[in-house]
Amino acid sequence: MRESNKITIVGAGSARTPALVGSMIKLKDRFPLKKVIFYDIDDERTSKMESYIRLVLKNYMADTEVIFTTDPDEAYEDTDFVLCQMRVGKNEMRSYDEKIPLIHGLVGQETCGPGGFSYGMRSLGAMIEMVNQVRKHSKDTWILNYTNPAAIVAVGLDKVFPEDKRIVNLCDQPYSMMRSFAKILGVEQKDLRADYFGLNHFGWFTKIEDYNGRNYFHDLMDYFKNHDFKPYNAEQRSQSWLNTYLRVNKYLKYFDEYIPNTYLQYYFFPEEIVAESDPNYTRADEAKDSREKEVWEMCAKAEGATSLEGIEVVTNSVFGDLMIELAESIAYDLHKEFILLTKNTGIIPNFNSEAIIEVAGTFGKNGAEPFQYGDIKPFYKGLMEAQYAYELLTVEAYLEQDYTKALQALTLNRTIVNPEKAQAVLKDLIEANRDYWTLN
Repeated sequence: MRESNKITIVGAGSARTPALVGSMIKLKDRFPLKKVIFYDIDDERTSKMESYIRLVLKNYMADTEVIFTTDPDEAYEDTDFVLCQMRVGKNEMRSYDEKIPLIHGLVGQETCGPGGFSYGMRSLGAMIEMVNQVRKHSKDTWILNYTNPAAIVAVGLDKVFPEDKRIVNLCDQPYSMMRSFAKILGVEQKDLRADYFGLNHFGWFTKIEDYNGRNYFHDLMDYFKNHDFKPYNAEQRSQSWLNTYLRVNKYLKYFDEYIPNTYLQYYFFPEEIVAESDPNYTRADEAKDSREKEVWEMCAKAEGATSLEGIEVVTNSVFGDLMIELAESIAYDLHKEFILLTKNTGIIPNFNSEAIIEVAGTFGKNGAEPFQYGDIKPFYKGLMEAQYAYELLTVEAYLEQDYTKALQALTLNRTIVNPEKAQAVLKDLIEANRDYWTLN
């Protein structure tokens, strides 16, 4: 029997938390839990799901201690892993991130373009505060950060905490795409591995194979020539997400060397995406009216219930599975393979050594062990250089409260390019975020 762990979930009021609990249950024999602390500064949101979570864990993990708290000292005092999924400003600010850019004819997306800039500026302050709070209690606690935009947050945390090797930034989109590849190929996801390079939400798959060396990359490319790319759970996805995957097919009509991360659609086809977007109803509204509504309704059924009869337990979450599998690999020194975020340090020799890149590698008790990738070609290097400059300038704009660097960052971003539009959207974002960040 493996030694049990103590974990803290930060941002426990997220509608994703019940799915994360489902992954804890699904993987409980691989990652046994002695204690789970659910921490959020918004007690109203966590109280909506507390009965559900307690009921589920009582049925599946009766020996696990369960704590709900709004006190950071209680949350971080005695824990092995902090699993962080905070959304600073909640759905209200996400809505501004998506709708303000659309007013200016720009992509309205929460992690890419001006919306990602706005969200990143909010996330940085909260994440820096969180790391300081955790480290006040322990230098050894692992911080597994899922807070978006992961690219900006990762660069910022590296700048502020350059010696902290127990901060891990992660993203589930490559993991999710691998699950979709496995479904297309008719194989188990656990049997597949990938070669991959890029920045977060800005990368490419260059090889898909099994652990015996069988290469499936050309099988996938042939499939995409004749079939629409769909997510593994297409029947549960909104039309906007289905369009996101379809644009992988579109991208491959122009550049068929590598398989792009789905988020590259925002950088290659921004005008098309703006044209099909509704500035009055974006993904923030979509999430509120679908996933979030469903979660609150599911949790409401648990109020006063003594059994799980008629209550769904979600156990197939990409986000939750990735979080728990990564913690498992670290806790038991498994060196399982993931697509991970790490400082470059020569992994891609002809790219900035300070950049936080996304490549394949493993995790063990000493953290990330990325695989050497090699030089990248001029086309991809050029794209990544501009994108990393945007990320770095965004972080510096926040830390220095520097308006000029913020404007430079937005002008560099491929979803904007035009400095007049960058200036106009920045003005509106500053006003919307006046309670979260300032620029001089």
